[in-house]
Amino acid sequence: MLKEERIQRIKTMIDQEKSASIEDLADRLDVSKDTIRRDLIQLEKQRQIKRTHGGALAIQKEATIFDYEQRSTILNDVKKQMAEQALEIMADPSSIIFDSSTTVEAVIRELPDKKIHAVTNSLSHALLLANYPKTAISLLPGRLHKEQLFLFGTETVEQLKNYQADYTLLGVFALSNEGLFIHTEEEGLVKRQMIQQGRRVIALADHTKLDKTGFYKVCDLSAIDYLITDQKPPKALAKALTENHVELIEARKNE
Repeated sequence: MLKEERIQRIKTMIDQEKSASIEDLADRLDVSKDTIRRDLIQLEKQRQIKRTHGGALAIQKEATIFDYEQRSTILNDVKKQMAEQALEIMADPSSIIFDSSTTVEAVIRELPDKKIHAVTNSLSHALLLANYPKTAISLLPGRLHKEQLFLFGTETVEQLKNYQADYTLLGVFALSNEGLFIHTEEEGLVKRQMIQQGRRVIALADHTKLDKTGFYKVCDLSAIDYLITDQKPPKALAKALTENHVELIEARKNE
């Protein structure tokens, strides 16, 4: 087989199957792993695939980046359904860390007037939480992201270390077998600390976020306790969730 033909076959396999390991490609094409590594390097240089540790992903596996206004209008019904499932998990009273995502905002909008202590780095979330008389609110310090109105930085991360909350509610930018991802390090470091400070971590991700990756890895799958989504994930991802002891909850569709 000519090199050009082999590389095209590798590209087709990855596109069709969304991902592939070096070992699997080497077995199927009857060549060495080193040959496959060189082929993947060439494909990545051509921006045809994205290499990972031990394999490669289809290029469309990168999650799409939207600004806050765009995100706030996407899949609102789905976000509401996932929010209702999250509320069924959380006890009353409880302490909850809320990240700055629009999916978590949907949970706040569905909150009954429960006795909770809320911790958040989002100005808009704090304003929504202020509508609930029984809710105490701790707003984290830090540098203000002027467009998306969340606080971040070393001060934010250090202050988070003082809390030990019953739950961390986490909106997901991208999730795959490799873990949870975000598109910026500044937001990723805050999310990572939020995960560490929650006794139970509830991640919310609609189907468009599943089997995707991003620029900055926040954590492994084993760091979350629940994944609430609106559709069944691909089989490989579902298996990885089970292996990492993540309880998968599919949101009920409203009639």
